[in-house]
Amino acid sequence: MRAARGEDALTARIASAVKRPGILLPAVRGGLHVRVGIGDDAAVINLPAQRYVLTTDTLVEEIDFLPRETPYWIGRRAAAANLSDVAAMGAAPLGYLLSLGISRKKDARFARRIVEGVISKMAPFRAELWGGDLSRAPSIFVTMFVIGKAERPILRSGARPGDRLFVTGSPGAAAAALESRRPRVGRAPSPREKPYLDPEPRVEFARALSRRRWATAMIDVSDGLAKDAHRLAAASGVRLALHAVSPGALTAASDDFELLFASPASRKDSILALGRQLGTPVAEIGRVERGRGVVLTGGSRRVRVMDQGYDHFA
Repeated sequence: MRAARGEDALTARIASAVKRPGILLPAVRGGLHVRVGIGDDAAVINLPAQRYVLTTDTLVEEIDFLPRETPYWIGRRAAAANLSDVAAMGAAPLGYLLSLGISRKKDARFARRIVEGVISKMAPFRAELWGGDLSRAPSIFVTMFVIGKAERPILRSGARPGDRLFVTGSPGAAAAALESRRPRVGRAPSPREKPYLDPEPRVEFARALSRRRWATAMIDVSDGLAKDAHRLAAASGVRLALHAVSPGALTAASDDFELLFASPASRKDSILALGRQLGTPVAEIGRVERGRGVVLTGGSRRVRVMDQGYDHFA
């Protein structure tokens, strides 16, 4: 019998990697049962009656990652982007589908290294690779579809006047990391480049906020703090008054994959303590007011913040 070659061989190697001891995740977790995984036309999953969040994100060469980037780190970055969306809902990732478009300049090993990067980023969260697709394409792209479980999903629409605003991480850090990465693309990343190339999704912290019902609204900061603050303000029908944020951090358009969220003022000390406990940097950066839009405050000054950031179609 001839050994599989090409796409079938790559699919078999991916399936083998997923089933390797130490990588294979339990078939039954919280009532979820994977009946058919990689190797058929579609996955077959038994899902118990609970609340789920579903998200998909696509990363495209030259748009979402640099040309000549190392495939393993492309995979890590793609997984982080999707995990951050799941975290923004206060959910825990369960499983995912992965689709790759690979240019003709790259071989099967390049594709396999992307998959390995994705798996390595998803495994600590016990999220299973259920299947996906492989294709040739004019340029490299990575698309993931993730299912997560959320007992109490946190939406963008619940912020109330009087709430305080918090953000995880350092706004604008990914933009600075991207500039550090440009002259070093293709090399092993330095610590300065990790906020862009291998950001840390705040899944555990967000899950804790959800369980405690401390966040009234939350959004993933992926298109710049100013733009995502406007999105949260519009969804909640309020005005966000920011302070202690530099104009450069507000307008930086690169993907921080951090969380902006609102919480009752009485929870401030508890939230800061939770951040210290979980090793998640978090800071208060403003408050929620009646009105519309976003303003930056300083002393008696209030400056309107423009709705700007990264926009694929601007």
